[in-house]
Amino acid sequence: MQTRKLIFAALAGSLLAFGCNRAESPKEVQEDVADAQQDAAEQTSEAREDVATSQTPGQTMENEYDLAITEAEGKHQVAMESCEAMSGTEQEACKARADEELAAAKQRAESLKPQ
Repeated sequence: MQTRKLIFAALAGSLLAFGCNRAESPKEVQEDVADAQQDAAEQTSEAREDVATSQTPGQTMENEYDLAITEAEGKHQVAMESCEAMSGTEQEACKARADEELAAAKQRAESLKPQ
């Protein structure tokens, strides 16, 4: 699970470091969104398997938390890729909304985290 979080962090960092506010071509955006959707689906599937194979209530709660975070990060990555179709302030606003939605989803996931 930690590896997935590191991968998402690296991807987000590289987008921030190398991204500019120019719009990508529709084809590039479509390919990037499809890749992000596939990655998110695979990671979510793995996290769901972890929940299904949990053996204790505490482990179940931890895995449900991890699943919620994984789903939120996957949606965030797809949203960020979709924002690449825009340019300028529109792109910035789109990415800011995606970041806000991620932060809100992570806050909601905290209720699932074992104490």
